[in-house]
Amino acid sequence: MTRLLGASALLGALGTLAACAPHVDARYAQAMDGADALYVGGRYGESAEAWLAAARAASSSYDRDEAVYRAAGAYERAGDRARAETLLGALAAGHGARAGRAGFDRATLVAAADPARGQTLRLAAVRAHPESGVAPEALHTYLEGVTATDGERAASERCEALRRELEATDLDEAASYECASRHEALHEAAAALAGYLATAARHPYPNGALWDDALAGAARAEEALGDPRAAIALLERMLGEREQSLAIGSYERSRYPEAQYHVAELYRDALHDPARARREFRRVAVEHPTSLLGGPALFAEARLALQAGDVHGACEAVGVLHSRFPDSRFDGCGALLCPGAPAAKRPCATDDVASLSPSAEPAAHSASSSSSSSSSSSSSSSSP
Repeated sequence: MTRLLGASALLGALGTLAACAPHVDARYAQAMDGADALYVGGRYGESAEAWLAAARAASSSYDRDEAVYRAAGAYERAGDRARAETLLGALAAGHGARAGRAGFDRATLVAAADPARGQTLRLAAVRAHPESGVAPEALHTYLEGVTATDGERAASERCEALRRELEATDLDEAASYECASRHEALHEAAAALAGYLATAARHPYPNGALWDDALAGAARAEEALGDPRAAIALLERMLGEREQSLAIGSYERSRYPEAQYHVAELYRDALHDPARARREFRRVAVEHPTSLLGGPALFAEARLALQAGDVHGACEAVGVLHSRFPDSRFDGCGALLCPGAPAAKRPCATDDVASLSPSAEPAAHSASSSSSSSSSSSSSSSSP
């Protein structure tokens, strides 16, 4: 009886879901299938005509706009740009679901033959549809066009004017970040810092899509201004929001392992604190075990240990590198730092080793000599 009731409840739920499914008019569905088949067969002009026939058969404005949009795409593939632009322009002038995308697509289509007119249409689309998912990329493309014609500074000034204009729209975060990055490219560190911090403040974690990128940019600006400790504070502020999931892993953003790795680099290179740098490099491997930076972080830790005369610490780090990251390109370099390093799958790439730090590359004999009591004079003169 319980099973029958359970089955009945399941069927009822499925019936409810079916009732909620969108209804597609049979005539429209048939016309849509025919247009799709023609497009797949490379008969783009015929497909466009079939899509227009589907639009006439549509019983809803949503289906009609979608069919017209697909017809425009087919005309473009057929080489009939004029008809494609006409259809896209008509959609962009309306208020349907495809209005925004049609406006941006029209600008791209026109720009191929008339860059100046394409720029005008792209800017109009950005202003009319800042909520569109393609608006951030369109804004960037527009500003790149300004750069090409008027230079980077003009593009930066134009960006700031548009940022103020679009501040109350969905495009505010992308525009603010775009302007900050352009200040950074112009080596205007103070303006870049202010822009990145404003972006992070107005669009904080967890909803800010560019929040971590903005803090990383602000950290770079602090470095450019000569304040590595402020840069570290910003990176640690980012890492402080890292959440562990209730299941497996964490709510990881791609900037997190990069930020942790750079914190270690700053302690090593800017603050000259190798002991702290070793701890921070280890955190990359421990707290971000799936990151590709785990291998280079452990190698960098091992090298710092060897430079400090801690052969045991170097070998321990090399051992962790081998066990946790056996596919890392740095695993094969373990013998440079530890004479008893286990055999690796891949040979050492010395170019990768050199890229980790401006300091001199370690040599295999320096590890063995520093661990040998019979050659103290040699070990004291060798440089890891």
